[in-house]
Amino acid sequence: EAEQFGWSFVLKSFLPKAEMLETADVDPEAEDWVAVDGAYWRAPEGPGTSYKYRENHPVVHVSHRDAAEYCTWKGKRLPGEREWEAAARAGHYGPSNRTLYAWGEDDSTEAAKRSANLWGEGNFPFENHAEDGWRGTSPVKTYPPNEFGFSDLTGNVWEWMRGGKHKERIVRGASYVDSLDGSFNHAATLGARSTLHGTTSTGNVGFRCVKSPQRRTEYHWVYHDEETHGQLGVEDQYGKKDMF
Repeated sequence: EAEQFGWSFVLKSFLPKAEMLETADVDPEAEDWVAVDGAYWRAPEGPGTSYKYRENHPVVHVSHRDAAEYCTWKGKRLPGEREWEAAARAGHYGPSNRTLYAWGEDDSTEAAKRSANLWGEGNFPFENHAEDGWRGTSPVKTYPPNEFGFSDLTGNVWEWMRGGKHKERIVRGASYVDSLDGSFNHAATLGARSTLHGTTSTGNVGFRCVKSPQRRTEYHWVYHDEETHGQLGVEDQYGKKDMF
């Protein structure tokens, strides 16, 4: 939909030209995000930029509808919030083993940089020291998967969820602009959650597709002894019997 509307939100420190800040519109609820004409998934920072060399990064600048329709085209769907939470916690949701972060309870940048793409200790939005190796999005599966085998469920990009109202579509997981403690933007905990208008497209929101496992059909066979139980037959709705 960013292509249809002709613009999308880009983080101000990622603008290709600093003078664009003088004339561009900003999001009144998030003033660090600038509406850039011509920004969309192929040109993530606007005209003159490219997704080339980022083919393995999560796609961004996609609305909720874009994400849902792509999943449908692939024969899949967006995840529900509960199943996303279960996948993210990877079994750590009980009273004895529940953790704050995907990697445990350690809230140091040293621990986080080995497990997720977050902003780090620099001043947002212009100082990103790339402690984790990245200033923007990172390639999918850069960081180790959790115990269930899922990657990037914390940080990198927010992920659209199935359901919610059009003006309040749910996103989970936090992104590369978020902090460990919530001192700026959101705290990148396993409970990180926000809502966006369904038409929103921006440089830190993406999605993943899921597919329900096919249920196995089980057949139960019972041996029939005609000498003991008689001949098998089927009776129709009119009472007529056909014997086998």
